[in-house]
Order: sequence, then C-alpha cells, then structure tokens
Amino acid sequence: TGPGGEGAAAAPGASAGAPAAEPGPPAPQYTAPPSATMHYASYVNGVQNPDGLIRWEQDGKRYHLAVETRVLWFRFVFQSSGEMGERGLVPGRYEEARRSKVEVARFDPAAGVVAFETRGNQVPMPANFQDRFSVFLQLVGWVRADPQRYATPGVTETFNVADTRDVEAMQVQYVGEDTIDTGSGMVRAKHFVRLPRHPGDKRRVEIWLAQSLGWMPARLRQTEPDGTQIDLVYRSSEGR
Repeated sequence: TGPGGEGAAAAPGASAGAPAAEPGPPAPQYTAPPSATMHYASYVNGVQNPDGLIRWEQDGKRYHLAVETRVLWFRFVFQSSGEMGERGLVPGRYEEARRSKVEVARFDPAAGVVAFETRGNQVPMPANFQDRFSVFLQLVGWVRADPQRYATPGVTETFNVADTRDVEAMQVQYVGEDTIDTGSGMVRAKHFVRLPRHPGDKRRVEIWLAQSLGWMPARLRQTEPDGTQIDLVYRSSEGR
C-alpha cells in the first residue's frame, strides 16, 4: 500500500458492525492545532500519484479546512468552514469538488437544520454534529487536549456526520500506536479506525495522528469496497 508502515491489527469491534454507543467519559475541551499547510505523498494501490495537501487555518474564532488530492488525473477538493468553541468545531459550510462537479451543504446550528443545497432538501441537525472532514480535525483537537484519553485501545468516539447528501452516525475507535515512515523519518502515531456504519460496510477509513506533528495526521488511508486503497503519507508542512 505504498510507504507508511503497516497498521496494527484493529481492536475487537473494528471488524464487525459498529456497536451501539456506550456511555463514556465526557469529551475533553478542544485544543485547536495552529494554522498550517501540510503536504502528503499520495498513493493509489501503492502507485505514487501527485501530492495531496491539508490546509488548516484558524484564528481562534473561525476555521477553514481544505483537503486536496488527486486520484490518477482527477482532482478532488473537500472544504469545511465554520466557527470554533470550547468543545470544538461548529461547521457552517461543507463543499465537495469532484472533477468539474461541486456539491454544497450548509449547517445552521441555531435553527437546527442541515441544508443540502445541491439536492434542494434539508434535515434536522443531530447532536455531536460534524461534516465529513471536520470530524477528523475535531478528533485532532481532542487528542491535543487530552492524549491520555487515547492510551488504551478500544476508546470510541461517536459523531453524526454530514456530507453533501445525508447525515449518518459514525464511530471512530482508537486501535493502538504504529510507526509511520514519512520518507524523512519514522514517527509514532495513534491509529484510529472508522467502525463499519452498517452490516456489510466494506469501506474502511483510517487516520494516524502523530505527537511530533502536533497530533496532526501522519497518514490517512481509505480502502474502497473493491479493495482500492488511497493513501496519504505526511511529507512536510508550512506554518502560517
């Protein structure tokens, strides 16, 4: 699957349907990472593609997150923006740009509404709400605030996550520490896995957060139902 090291075996529960959420300790306060642009080597089934990047900007009150990658000759850009609070990110807008197609969702916490602009419909906004990519920066802020919360494999966080089409429950589980080869050195990272969302869910999403990178991602990997793996492995960063 290209450079980046091999992930440890997932903890029990990461290979079966996501269990019902169990009461756990309250989430920690949110400690936002400083603004940065992070560059990633990109691989599809181990074959290197043009580099990807994560651009994260925040001023203590608002944030903007952009994730850019290319798969073969197609460019994909995912953007999330909104406000910041003590408990973390409060998304206001989410956009997906795939090839020449752009889809947008807007979120109104005051009205409790998620509006899918491209599809022209809306749904109630649930609790513990994030969008498809803000959820990972939410996790980053929690790890920064209290890394010891994720000292033992099996710790699971529960979210309700929107893309540009719908909202679904999502659980992210800490499964252990791995060593990631960044090409310029080895880093230790905490490995998180999105649990299957329903029986038969074969899409796997993983993220590795490294203390040496301020708990920002050292690696991200998505495995599609057909076995295709898209891998982003950290290479360098620029502070802003």
